[in-house]
Amino acid sequence: MALMGIDVGTTGVKCTITDNYGNLLSESYEEYQSFSPKHGYFELNPNEVWDSAQKVIKLAASKVNEKILGASVSSFGESFVPIDSKGHVLMNSMVYTDIRGVEEADELLSYITEKEIVERTGLKPSSTYSLPKIMWIKKNEPKVFHNIWKVLLYGSYILYRLGNICVSDYTLAARTMLLNVEKKQWDGKILAAAGLKEDILPDLYPMGTIVGVINENLALKLGLPQDMQLVTGAHDQICAAIGSGTYKLGEAMDGMGSVDCIAPIFSDHVNKEKNAEKNYAIVPYLDGKFTTYAYIYDGGSLLKWYRDTFGQEESRQALETNSSVYDIFNRYAAKEPTEILVLPHFSGSALPYMDPYSKGAIIGLDANTNKSKFYRALLEGVAYELRLNIEEMKKNGIEIDSLRACGGGSRSDLWLQIKADVFNKEIKVVKMKEAGTLGVIIMTGVAVGLFKSFEEAMNSLVKVEKTFYPQPKNVDIYNKNFKKYKGLYNAQKKILELD
Repeated sequence: MALMGIDVGTTGVKCTITDNYGNLLSESYEEYQSFSPKHGYFELNPNEVWDSAQKVIKLAASKVNEKILGASVSSFGESFVPIDSKGHVLMNSMVYTDIRGVEEADELLSYITEKEIVERTGLKPSSTYSLPKIMWIKKNEPKVFHNIWKVLLYGSYILYRLGNICVSDYTLAARTMLLNVEKKQWDGKILAAAGLKEDILPDLYPMGTIVGVINENLALKLGLPQDMQLVTGAHDQICAAIGSGTYKLGEAMDGMGSVDCIAPIFSDHVNKEKNAEKNYAIVPYLDGKFTTYAYIYDGGSLLKWYRDTFGQEESRQALETNSSVYDIFNRYAAKEPTEILVLPHFSGSALPYMDPYSKGAIIGLDANTNKSKFYRALLEGVAYELRLNIEEMKKNGIEIDSLRACGGGSRSDLWLQIKADVFNKEIKVVKMKEAGTLGVIIMTGVAVGLFKSFEEAMNSLVKVEKTFYPQPKNVDIYNKNFKKYKGLYNAQKKILELD
């Protein structure tokens, strides 16, 4: 027996198939490109994404002899695909960084207060989310809007193409700014304020719910069983949390990808309004629990910048020796904490500031600064920024006792030890780095009856590879440095705002 997980990102789609013990049977990846048709616009072509999804599904399935019982989808949030009644794509998708919807987000507040939106959705109004961008289409592309039958986020869109079903799980729906997170239903008052009707939205289900079977003709085309079950997936960060075995109150997932994201698990006894003031969403999780996203844009992407800017020699060496350039960086990185402070806002600030105009900053260089110290300082800067988020969440009742790390960055023992020291918290590293894919496989396994519960599936399939503990000597140093770091954002803003 086999299970399929499909992971849709902004740059590519991956299909992974495992057996019912979580052992990898096959996987395939296809890249596509987002593009910018004009300044401030960032788009994806939904048809290209679907074509890529078909390729990876067919290739992965061709390498598996076991019967695939079911499939589920992990995807990024906010961006959506508007389709007509025949399923035709009406326009390209606006990626969450697209500037369209800024005016509409402000206009919405003329009809409903920010406080009401926060209380209902757990989100502070922003053009990042789907709703203002739907409103933008209504105002600026009336012909497109008139022909909209459904608006589907990407996980929903892939399930629609697989089985002609229009469904969403709660966690993806929570990224629209239209979900009432307590009632777990589309919010009629917000829809009315936006001038929208609920019938353009998909039906809502919990993640890990069987919602249909694959289209027979498509099954033949892709080499899949004609009775393969289709299962609701979740937002990619939720899938990573599940795939890393993050379940207990006080645990948090740290997804160390290009974007570094911490997702803690907590009960409903938190102040939604205070969390929203710092841009922390409230997202339904498992068994009545909730989570949020404390993310920064420049996690792994900051190391990629270092590689491309300063690491040409190491990149050549890695190519010659068929090794990872990041392993080379880690070997020569300074062994002790540095006094260099790096503000990792090279792509602007995400949480808690949500300031797209913030810039990166580096302070503390001297004549003894070299590449080994500078590289370690970049790792420390990311850790400081995440600690800032951990402390902000704690003020609002979200406690983190320990973390589970996944993603490409969790291959770096150096970075994990730095984080354990900066956070002063234990960090467990899961064996399967692509935890998001394992997350949707867990959902599928629960849905088709291979496991009685998510907790049982996590205990069975998620393996911890190693654990990192805070080192008291380094904790003391980082505590002192962090006090200085907390003033860095406002200092650089003040300097850059001078005429």
